[in-house]
Amino acid sequence: RASVLITGETGTGKELVAHAIHHNSSLAENPFVVVDCAALPESLVESILFGHEKGAFTGADKARVGLIKQADGGTLFLDEVAELPMGVQSRFLRVLQEKRFRPVGSKQEVKSDFRLIAATNRNLKRMIREGTFREDLLFRLQAMVVDLPPLRKRTEDIRDLAFYYTARICDRYGIDIKGFSPEFFEALTTYQWPGNVRELKNALEQAISIARDDPILFPVHLPDHIRIQLTKAALTTPKDDGNNKDPAKIMEKVSEPFADKLPAYRKLREYVLLEAERKYFQDLIHVSKGNIEQACRIANLGRTRLYALLKKHNILR
Repeated sequence: RASVLITGETGTGKELVAHAIHHNSSLAENPFVVVDCAALPESLVESILFGHEKGAFTGADKARVGLIKQADGGTLFLDEVAELPMGVQSRFLRVLQEKRFRPVGSKQEVKSDFRLIAATNRNLKRMIREGTFREDLLFRLQAMVVDLPPLRKRTEDIRDLAFYYTARICDRYGIDIKGFSPEFFEALTTYQWPGNVRELKNALEQAISIARDDPILFPVHLPDHIRIQLTKAALTTPKDDGNNKDPAKIMEKVSEPFADKLPAYRKLREYVLLEAERKYFQDLIHVSKGNIEQACRIANLGRTRLYALLKKHNILR
């Protein structure tokens, strides 16, 4: 039940991690209350957090239970905690210490025993030096720290994330799941993703929308700003030395196969079938966890034939 501070850039999934911490704790069956500190109206911050009595201020026509009290027995998640005003920070520090507070306009203190999880994309230590965040509050927040890396530093996750979100998006729209061309994945892993996972999800949704009835996603289906960035990278990045991807090679097919003219039907059909076959056997090995006997049973293929097809598509167990 120690306090947790989650740090990371916008879009890295801080709230998702907060939910995971809560649901894997002893408080999982109790409330999980989210406070978006960046969206709190300055004039109503204390009322929203601590609650208020009827008549405490103009417009307070009835008493209101604050979010801190609503989290009693559960988890209080302060998203973008760096946005809390300094005055509220001092009051909230006392709440963390005493587990008691007084609602606006009340003469009685109320109790709230909660587990605190906070998140921020700001540098709190720099804010302390600038006098915009309390050092003693930071000490209280960071009993444990979880730092989420940006997506550009964990490109090995992009493939799984693309499969996951594409399946969800296609299911929501009631359409068949899209396949992926090799160039599409190359583009995804080369782009820097300043908006992290959130931007990846939005890009996939736009690509699926643009692709319409096309069964395979190509780089040409990606949002314009991503293709522009890839083009700039292709013009400024040195050729591949064997350790890095060459954006120029990726961009050779950004506009193919549909940008200038339609290819011959036979060429398109062969390409789509080849990509569908490759994706099938990748998924087959993933589902069977590399167990060849199980993979043969699922695919209804002999071992020799399966090995030949895996070799054809350069798929490793």
